[in-house]
Amino acid sequence: MITTYILTGVGVILIVGIIIYIFWLLEKKRSQQLSAIAASLKLNFSHKDNSALFDRMNKLHLFSVGRSKKIKNLMEGEANNAELAIFDYQYTTGGGKNSHTYRQSVFCIWSPKLYLPQFSMRPEGIFHKIGGAFGYQDIDFDSHPEFSKKYLLRGDNEASIRQLFNNNVLTNIESQQKISIEGGGNQLVFYKKRIKPDDIESFMDEGFRFFKLFLEAT
Repeated sequence: MITTYILTGVGVILIVGIIIYIFWLLEKKRSQQLSAIAASLKLNFSHKDNSALFDRMNKLHLFSVGRSKKIKNLMEGEANNAELAIFDYQYTTGGGKNSHTYRQSVFCIWSPKLYLPQFSMRPEGIFHKIGGAFGYQDIDFDSHPEFSKKYLLRGDNEASIRQLFNNNVLTNIESQQKISIEGGGNQLVFYKKRIKPDDIESFMDEGFRFFKLFLEAT
């Protein structure tokens, strides 16, 4: 009986070890692919996280949630007199069996031409809808019910946010699925569920498109 328990325990450890090793190999391959893409785009690449980048973005909702926060596969550079960063970001919420790790692809741009009120926009879930009934802030637009249904929009200066989210911005965003956008001052961040390396350039194109959209609205 004891031997059976020992063999079972060893088997579980081996299985867990194999899973961890496979995950490590996949992450290593991802880093290699993204490093090659960064080189082709003439962007600086760093596999390790960047504490200075956290400091620049600590006012954004995304970076205020959860624990075990990590920035990985960071690509940095300049374009059109603006600084940009594209990276993998992950964080964990909950604990024990209820813990969950979120993995995102993030596009961030800083431009002296941006003058944004502090805001966060992300897909609206059932708990947000319930919270809305009890006064949880969600800036809705009667003119764009589809946007209001799909996205939670929050921020301290509601009047400025309503002015920023003009008809063109709302129409463009309401056609999108499960994206998140945040901003404040000269900074705009666009993110979604982590994408494949092959999709990184199209992801960047999306980021630049939203940057142009908000630039025209300011």
